[in-house]
Amino acid sequence: MTFKISFVICTYNNKKLVEKCINSILLQDYDKSKIEIITVDGGSTDGTLNILKRFPVKIIHNKKRFPEGKGMGKSQGIEKASGDIIILLDQDNELINHNWLKNSIVPFTEDPKVFGCACKMSIDKNDTITNRYLSMVGTDPFAIYRSLEGKMALNNIKLINKGKYYIYDINKEDMLCTGGNCFLIRKKCLDLINGYVQDVDMIYSLVLKNINRIAILKNTYIHHRTAKSYIGFLKKRWMWGKHYSFNNNENRIYSWFPKKEEYLNFFIMIFLNLTFFYHFIVSLERYKKTKEVSWILHAPSMFFVTLFYIIFGISNLNKFIK
Repeated sequence: MTFKISFVICTYNNKKLVEKCINSILLQDYDKSKIEIITVDGGSTDGTLNILKRFPVKIIHNKKRFPEGKGMGKSQGIEKASGDIIILLDQDNELINHNWLKNSIVPFTEDPKVFGCACKMSIDKNDTITNRYLSMVGTDPFAIYRSLEGKMALNNIKLINKGKYYIYDINKEDMLCTGGNCFLIRKKCLDLINGYVQDVDMIYSLVLKNINRIAILKNTYIHHRTAKSYIGFLKKRWMWGKHYSFNNNENRIYSWFPKKEEYLNFFIMIFLNLTFFYHFIVSLERYKKTKEVSWILHAPSMFFVTLFYIIFGISNLNKFIK
């Protein structure tokens, strides 16, 4: 079966990476008449729009700028998408090899219960140590123990081997976050939940309807150029933490706040995040198994990102009291 594919890419002031991203799509060994590329630009001023106009893509102007949230970039793109499978692809990602698309849709053809498919990030030895670390654990280390990517990096999840991919059935009592960077989803499943709001809300809304099976591709990767430097990574986490803390909490279905029975474990996690020792031991254990030196960034990353979220949490509390 040849699915029609809709790529939805939110763009903003990143013309070099946007060009690499779109070229990697156009080079796919797939019927081009079955591919549409929808770009949702948040007001680029660096020439990104001029780059987009050179390609066979549909351009939507996103006055709200941000990609996630009700009525924002991804939501706008999905509303215009006509494909059977929608691929949410971040602008700083590149599909690796010409068979990426053919390999990525295999789970959808083999298992009708699969509603979505996650793609792992490649660990490129030529990348910065920061980019290699984030390609393993995901772009938000704080979520490592509640994200699919994080649990896989820690070898802390049981997956069912299906040959070219794994499958995992998400439990609503133990929700896992996934869906960022590059995620494939059936359009008919999005229609069941009235479209897209946030990555984790999308997953949770489907799980509540007992649509909970996702696939994880084995040897099909994307190259995510998420951070050139460690300082750049921290600045980006600060910016996103501030945005989600103050501007993007309305109309959320899933809450990251712990339930009453989770309070103790949550505060223990916060304590461990703010003390280097525990995550330093974790990084040593993972280094021994993977020989990836970028694990050295694990302890400081958990510390700084946790500290950022505590600061924003306190700021939000003061705002609420006022």
